Amino acid sequence: MLRRDGEAGTVTGQQETPAEPGEHSREAGTPSDRAAVADGAAVADGAAVADGADSGDGWDSYDRTLADDGTLAYDGTLANDGTLANDGAVGYDGAGSRGDLTTSPSQAVAGDRPVQRESTASGHARGGWLSRLSADDRAALGIWAAAHLALLVLAWAAAWVFRTTNAHAPLTGAFEHWDAFLLRNIAEYGYFGHGSIKNNAAFFPGYPLVLAAAHLIVRNWVLAELLVPAVAGCFAVVSLARLAGGRRAVLYLLTAPAAIFLMVGYAEALFLAFAIPAWQAASRGQWKRAALLAGLAGLTRPDGLFLIPALALMALLQPGRAALTRVADAVIACLGLIGPLAYEFYLKFATGSWTTWSTALRVGWDLRLTWPAQALKTTWWAAFRHPFSAGTAFEFQLELGTMAAMVVATLAFAACRRWPETMYCGLAVIAFGTSTWFETVPRTLLVLFPIWIALTRLDRRLPWVKYVYLGLSAPIAVVLGLLFLAGQWAG
Repeated sequence: MLRRDGEAGTVTGQQETPAEPGEHSREAGTPSDRAAVADGAAVADGAAVADGADSGDGWDSYDRTLADDGTLAYDGTLANDGTLANDGAVGYDGAGSRGDLTTSPSQAVAGDRPVQRESTASGHARGGWLSRLSADDRAALGIWAAAHLALLVLAWAAAWVFRTTNAHAPLTGAFEHWDAFLLRNIAEYGYFGHGSIKNNAAFFPGYPLVLAAAHLIVRNWVLAELLVPAVAGCFAVVSLARLAGGRRAVLYLLTAPAAIFLMVGYAEALFLAFAIPAWQAASRGQWKRAALLAGLAGLTRPDGLFLIPALALMALLQPGRAALTRVADAVIACLGLIGPLAYEFYLKFATGSWTTWSTALRVGWDLRLTWPAQALKTTWWAAFRHPFSAGTAFEFQLELGTMAAMVVATLAFAACRRWPETMYCGLAVIAFGTSTWFETVPRTLLVLFPIWIALTRLDRRLPWVKYVYLGLSAPIAVVLGLLFLAGQWAG
């Protein structure tokens, strides 16, 4: 990794161990040893950003790899205004200076081949915000767009294939079923107003608030329901690609069994748009920003109650920091609890009861606390003892398989001593493993983004993993997509 030594202007090609994705370690040093960078500039303490990503305070490198001769690579992508060269040279758009720096403002050295580069300022002026997106950012957005194209194809098929009459179903009617309808009801009438549906207090208010705001601009409710996750998903997939150090994690996310719920009127995409940047900010030491984003995530879905403790643990595990500083950072991270607590206080004010949320879950969905063994036994009974229709049994079988995957992921994180990831996924396992039965587990798997990052790293070492995953998950994603769009229960 490229480092500056004590002498000004000298750059050495010292090798260091690259950081893992979402690494939570901080090297010791003074604040002056670390410089925030944008647009690919090399910085002190070995941090660099490729393709316009910001390194925050310069101590988290997100899966950058180190070449044998000390150069820094970032998934093979050149920075916007600085080329990290094979021989340790760093190119800048300004005039080069001594030693390893290139000496031409229009040329950066990449191996033995000169690469013509244009000024970053002029490039940004012409390209605008698009010029700030890396190749992986654009690829992530391309995958997101392709997923929406697949959504339209599935909606067209569902409008015709599952009909028993000669007429097809209205295309826009395919997107609003189950919880999407309930969330729209909250956005339209509130929780306790005229026209509100009973037990809607089980849903957190973040998504309905954003949906109501979007409806002020897009006056059709279904189009507003499609617009909110579409825009939120753009932020989510770009953040995921940056955190994972590559676009592959986005592909894994969008071929997960319950991926359909990222693109219709559900809260998962909006949650990820807050949660992934919160994790990214925490890993850079930006605790106030992390707390704010985590609070918004916690106002959107109950999964924020898994995320916020994981961020606090990340703060406590920072190496090279004084104990009081780590505790202070953890306290700041815990301020994210203000989001879900604000909703709890609202329910207490509106109903006079502290148990309104849990009561709504129990009365509306028959979900209550139970022992893990009983939850497993009940889910197994629903999946294989034929108390329900075959389609419902299939859903419970999928719940069991997804829960098994979450347990394996949690144990793998623990074995690798990735404690914040272990906390995040483990709390989700505990919450769903102590409910009446496993329900909506595939949707929760979507928001456990450390799993998609871990899969990305795993398939770099074991290429066959991606084929096994896609072969198993993608067909189920298509089936669940068709079921939901046809108005049938899809978990």
